[in-house]
Amino acid sequence: MTALFMRPVRHLAQVFVASDSPPQVAAGFTVGMMIGLLPKGNLVVLMLTVLLCGLRINKPAGLMAAGLFSLVGLLFDGLAHQLGALVLVWDAARPFYVWLNDLPLGPWLALNNTVVVGQLLIGLYLAYPIYWFVQQFVVIAQPRLTKWLMRYRIVRWLRGAELGSHWGVDA
Repeated sequence: MTALFMRPVRHLAQVFVASDSPPQVAAGFTVGMMIGLLPKGNLVVLMLTVLLCGLRINKPAGLMAAGLFSLVGLLFDGLAHQLGALVLVWDAARPFYVWLNDLPLGPWLALNNTVVVGQLLIGLYLAYPIYWFVQQFVVIAQPRLTKWLMRYRIVRWLRGAELGSHWGVDA
């Protein structure tokens, strides 16, 4: 029962105390950013979520970024709509969009939606700068935060509870 309530706190501490490398944390945050920016309910978000869960990247950082950028993505909806409308009415790409929509799973991609296309383009544009910035931040901050957090008994207990849950012991 306590594992249910302590799991979110444990995952938040795990972002900073985990032994993941800075590229893994940055990749998790970047994929989470893409998930958070895109409107939910389409196949693109599902594929990104499978990537987040399937790759060896920091999942707590990805989930934290998805939650954060779900709120930030609402601010970009107007810009995303205009950007997506510009891309979708481009005459040179129209045959590609028709072919993509005629595929069996094409309609579930939702790439005929201006906001989805616009948010996807914004996310792709921000992916490398976010990845680089988060990696630099983690290189500087993770050792300091780990040292600071490990001073507290609750963080050591949460980290031990994480190890115990991997070994089959319910905290």
